[in-house]
Amino acid sequence: MSAFYRHDDGRIFLTYQTFSRGLDMINGAYHMLDLTALGRHEADLEWCMAWLHRHDAYPERSSPR
Repeated sequence: MSAFYRHDDGRIFLTYQTFSRGLDMINGAYHMLDLTALGRHEADLEWCMAWLHRHDAYPERSSPR
């Protein structure tokens, strides 16, 4: 995410830029997860947020019997 400012004389300034975890502040769900006992529970994952998938790409679960 990047934020820019255009000065009255037409110059454009980059005022803020962040990547990866810097975007957490705009997603309230992450704040709620961080308050739980296990947090995001990412310690055993290959990379942070490996638990997140596209809506149609979650692994199949076996149905409870």
